[in-house]
Amino acid sequence: MVINNYVVFIGEKKKSNNYWTKEKLQDEANKYETRGNFWKFSPSAASITSTKKWMDELFKNHINKGYSTHRKIDNYWTKEKLQDEVNKYKLRIDLKKNNYPAYISACSKKMIDYLFRLHINNGYIDREEWVENSYIIYVYEIEEHNKAYVGLTNNITRRDKEHLFNIKSKLKIFCKEYNIPLPKYKILEEKLNSIEAQKKENEWVNFYKKNKWYLFNITKPGTLGGSTIKWTKTALQREANKYKTRSEFCKNNNSAYVSVSHKKWMDELFKNHINDGYLTYRKKDNYWTIDKLQDIVNKYKTRNEFRKNGHSYWTVAHNKKWMDELFKNHTNKGYIRKIKNKL
Repeated sequence: MVINNYVVFIGEKKKSNNYWTKEKLQDEANKYETRGNFWKFSPSAASITSTKKWMDELFKNHINKGYSTHRKIDNYWTKEKLQDEVNKYKLRIDLKKNNYPAYISACSKKMIDYLFRLHINNGYIDREEWVENSYIIYVYEIEEHNKAYVGLTNNITRRDKEHLFNIKSKLKIFCKEYNIPLPKYKILEEKLNSIEAQKKENEWVNFYKKNKWYLFNITKPGTLGGSTIKWTKTALQREANKYKTRSEFCKNNNSAYVSVSHKKWMDELFKNHINDGYLTYRKKDNYWTIDKLQDIVNKYKTRNEFRKNGHSYWTVAHNKKWMDELFKNHTNKGYIRKIKNKL
C-alpha cells in the first residue's frame, strides 16, 4: 500500500521510497540466510531489490546463493547429476513426485528421454498392466505399391483396430484413396521385452528402407505401444464416475481431468454427481446472486473482516465486481479508514 509517498507493509515500519540505497539493501539482505526469509521479514526491502533486479547480486555470497536448501541454483542440475537422480527411480512419475525441480530441469533441457533410455519401458507406466516379454513387431505390407507400415505393440488386437478406424492414419488414408482393404498384419518378432522391442523395430524399419519400401511410419522407431490412451467421451465418463468430486478426479487422474477440461465436458460429466461434483462447501458458478451475497456481507462491518472470515464469498464478490454495491450502505463503505491513494 502507498500512503503519502510511503511504502507500507503490515508489520513493518514506514520507509520512504528513497530510503533504500543499494548499500542499505545489502546490509538488510545480510541479516537473512535465505531469500525467502528476506521476503518474509523485510518485504519492502525485498520488493525494491526485486524491482531493481539486484537480488542475485545481493545474495551472491550467501550459501546456495540465498535459496532454500531444497532449491537448487539454475546451473546446479548437470547431465551427470540428473542421471544420478533419475537412477534412484523406476518411473518418470516417481521422479516428478519426489524431486520436481530435477524433473523440470530434465524436461526443460529436453533430456528426459535420454535419462530414462535404459529404464524398463523408458520409465513410463503402461496404461495396460505391464507384462514384460509381451511385445510384438508387426508390419502391414501393400506389395503392389511397395509400401509398408512397421509397428511395435503389446496388444496387437487393439492396435489393429486403431489402424482400421483411425481416419488420420497415413496407411488408412492410402487404402481409402486407392480403394483397397487394409492388409492383414504380419508378425515379424514376438515375445520381446521392452529393450529388445525398441531395438528390433529399428532394425526392421531399416530393413524395409534398404529394400526400397516406402514406409508410412510417422513416429520415431522404438516408441512403445500401449503407452497412451485415447480419452473418448465414454471413457472419460467412466473415469469421472469413479470419483465423488472434481478435485478428487483431478488429484487421481490428472491426464483425464485435463482432457475433460480441454474439451469443456466437465459440467456434463458431473451433472449427475452430488453438488455437480463440487466439494460440499463449493457452490456451482451460477449459485451466487447479489442478494445471497448481501445477506453474507451484512454480517461484517468492514471489507477486511469479510475477506478474512469469508474468503470464498469475498472471491465471488470480487470477481463479479459487486464489492462496492454490497458495501454501499456500510459505514465508510466497508473500509477501515479513508486513504487517499489506494493500490
